[in-house]
Formats: sequence, structure tokens, C-alpha cells
Amino acid sequence: MKVDRGLLRIIAPLVMAWLFIQLVPPSLALTQEPVTPTEAMRVANEDYEAGNYAEAASIYEAIIASGLHHSNVYYNLGNAYFKQEDLGRAILNYRRAQRLDPRDADTAANLSIARAQTVDKLETVPESGLSNLVQLAEEWLTLSEALLLALILWLLIGALAVIALLKLAWRRWCGIGMGVLAVFLLVGLVSMVNRYYTEQNHPPAVIVAQQVDATSGPGTSEQYLVEFTLHSGAEVSLIESRSGWQRITLPGDLQGWVPAEAVERVSEKRG
Repeated sequence: MKVDRGLLRIIAPLVMAWLFIQLVPPSLALTQEPVTPTEAMRVANEDYEAGNYAEAASIYEAIIASGLHHSNVYYNLGNAYFKQEDLGRAILNYRRAQRLDPRDADTAANLSIARAQTVDKLETVPESGLSNLVQLAEEWLTLSEALLLALILWLLIGALAVIALLKLAWRRWCGIGMGVLAVFLLVGLVSMVNRYYTEQNHPPAVIVAQQVDATSGPGTSEQYLVEFTLHSGAEVSLIESRSGWQRITLPGDLQGWVPAEAVERVSEKRG
């Protein structure tokens, strides 16, 4: 479990005390003092350490519902669900933590452990060449970091171009440098476009139901053919929503419909 890492300095301005009084569990709401995010985090951590995983998860959820989206909170929430053997919500929150802090070793390790315990072993299509570099960029950098890096690379390429024009003797080396930087810039741009396209058209999601049948249409197994069955923790992509049903896709273009409450999107829609 991770501690708050100075969350008071980061998050105190984000959340009003009255909102927490409405959202946190009764054990906190009954106290007469206003509940700050740091205090809520402390109580949740204490519940976790005491083995009260459901209570800890409830408080972490309340912190997130209040508007705080921090990788440590999602990580701790994932741990609380993992301790309750809820692989679906554990993987979901580890992935949410990873979106905010993709280079965190603890999150990667716990996500790997949780994935190893899932029932459905879904094989992914191996990537090669530029696709591998794009995937590495997506796993290593957040979108905002990728945008900043692309800007820096663009400025460096421009600077080298100016130097090449002013110093003819350096033209060859500047050209080599510009070529190398251009490759990294291309990888970054492809990565950003790919992330945006995926998020808009095939957002990643996780099955949170213990078991769910995917049907050939937006309805029950009595109405449509059962295409396949998935279990908690299976990672899928969403491609369509209709009347309380979500159409999902798996590697290999296997598709089916599941109840909307059986699956949760990794990237939360924030109001």
C-alpha cells in the first residue's frame, strides 16, 4: 500500500469539506470535524492495515468521487479490491493508476500478479517495428508527457536546422541529429494519435462481473446466442453502447454484447 506522499499539499485546494461529509462512509461522516482528503486517506490506510478492506475501498472510492484522481489512491483501491479477491476491480484500478503514473514499478508488479490470477487468458497479437516503439511510448509516458516531449523534439529539430544554415561545416552532423530526433518525434506523434483514436473508438475496459455471457445481440441469452463467456478481470475494448448493453471486442476481433454493469471503462468520464 502507498501512503499519500504529501497529498495535503497537492489536493487540499481541490475538495471542499462538505462534499466529503456527503460522500464518505458513516464511520467518517459521524465525526463532527470536517473531513479533509488527507484525513480520509489516513483513515482508509488504517482500515487497510487493519484488514478492513471493504471499508478502506469505500473510503478510497469516496475520495475519487469527490474529484481527486491520483495514482496513489487508485493503486491503494486496487490493493483493497485484490485483498477481497475482486480481480476485476483490482485490475481496473491498477490500470487507472498506471494511466496516471505509467512508470511506477509497484503498480506494474501488482497488475501483473492480478492478471496472472484471472480465468481468461486472452492472447494479444504480437507487434513489430514501429508498433513496438509506439507501444513502448504509450507504456512509458502519459499523454501530457508525450505532448511535452514532442514539443521539445520539434524545438530541437528547429534549432539544429538553424545551426546547419549558420555553420555549414556542421551541416552533416546536424542532419544526422535531425534525422534521429525526427524518428522519435514520429513515434511520439503516432502514439498520441493512436491513443486518441483508441480512446474515442475502442476505449479499454475491464469485466467486473464474476462471470458474464457475451451474446450476439444487446439482450439476454434467451433472446440471443451466447458467443462466449468471460470472467472477472478480463480486459476488453468497448465498441458500441445500446440500451444498457455494451458491445465488446477481444483480441482476434471476437465480439459480443454484455450488460453495461458487467464492464467498466478504464478511463473514467469526469464531469
